[in-house]
Amino acid sequence: MEKSRLLISVRLNSFVHRVEDKAQVIASAALSGCTLKRIRRSRHWLVTGRKEQLAAFALEAGVGWISVAIEKVLVDYKSPIQQVLERNPEATIAELMHESGCTLVEARAAIDEHEGL
Repeated sequence: MEKSRLLISVRLNSFVHRVEDKAQVIASAALSGCTLKRIRRSRHWLVTGRKEQLAAFALEAGVGWISVAIEKVLVDYKSPIQQVLERNPEATIAELMHESGCTLVEARAAIDEHEGL
């Protein structure tokens, strides 16, 4: 379907207290193409990346609770194109492009996939 251009964020609660080697986890995130940043001045952090990058980071991080947190978000994640098609299966390509912000190629591929072609 679409090459995911959208970034997904996953909140990692009490990150510093739950990870032994913070530098190693940050390096793993960078290698996967994700960003890992502290949320303001709290103990919570946020990992951000595309769906494929987050999946790679979940495998590479080597920290079980981080992998679980990422998987929970990715299981329920639906792209904006999928959301529009679920709300309105009869949407035209123009409507799909307008509502989801996708390209013409992505809209056509999404409609074909949704219709099972």
